[in-house]
Amino acid sequence: MSEDGDRLGSELSLRVVMFHEAIAHRLGVSNSEHKMLDLVARHPDGITPGELSAATGLSNAAVTKIVDKLVAADYVRRERSSRDRRSFRIHTTPHFQQTSRPTAAGLARRIEEMNQGFDQQELAAIGRWITGVIEALRIETERLESGDA
Repeated sequence: MSEDGDRLGSELSLRVVMFHEAIAHRLGVSNSEHKMLDLVARHPDGITPGELSAATGLSNAAVTKIVDKLVAADYVRRERSSRDRRSFRIHTTPHFQQTSRPTAAGLARRIEEMNQGFDQQELAAIGRWITGVIEALRIETERLESGDA
């Protein structure tokens, strides 16, 4: 990668992390808790603690601790399964939806305005590039977590 590419990648990474830290701070949660909220919010039908554990690599105990804090903050709720009363799914609450929407609305508006300067072919190329970067990050994260060099 070129020096300019390295610099842009580092700046993008820093700005993404700082943006999410600012949202977490605004919501009164840690960045890890914020990312857990993001995972729950992506599942409108709810998500199980086991699925959260698998998605994050956190232990069941760690997931339970985070979910307990998010329930206390009224950002998520546990809903028992009607088929198996021992299991439950985690859902975001209306309070979370009302609180979180304004935090990202400005960024969404700015990106939409920026997108107006690109034609459909350019947007498709940008989308392919971002998808490739996401896949590379996923693969490299798995590699690092597995202990491979």
